[in-house]
Amino acid sequence: MFHTLILYIHIVSAVGSIGPLFSLIPITKKMESADGGQLFGLVQSFQTAITIVKHAGHVLVLSGIILIITSGWSWTTSWVVLTITIMIGSIVFLARAFKPTLKTIGTQEFQKEQFIKKLRKASWQYILILLVMLWLMVAKPVFW
Repeated sequence: MFHTLILYIHIVSAVGSIGPLFSLIPITKKMESADGGQLFGLVQSFQTAITIVKHAGHVLVLSGIILIITSGWSWTTSWVVLTITIMIGSIVFLARAFKPTLKTIGTQEFQKEQFIKKLRKASWQYILILLVMLWLMVAKPVFW
């Protein structure tokens, strides 16, 4: 029962850490035609989605650790090592991809087209990174 509950939490947190990212694509599309006030509101929505992803990721990591400990998988299993490696890279990516770009709004550095292009590109890249991690956790491929 405990394992099933933790697995359920892990799956729900995976959905919570990936799902909101798909809302970022239409948000960036709406940014193209938004004026100042609308743009600011869309940026706030974008930041909220990133915050949800980040906090769901915390639950995902904690539940994943519990699952590894209770399930008998080894920390040196190839899919576990690769998932952790990509996860660490994704944390660095998340910090570098969105935060510096989002900080430019309302500054002299802000250029709307560049801003939207960077956010859209980073969103797709982050979605792909998380989907690779999801595949590793679901398929559990053996590489060594």
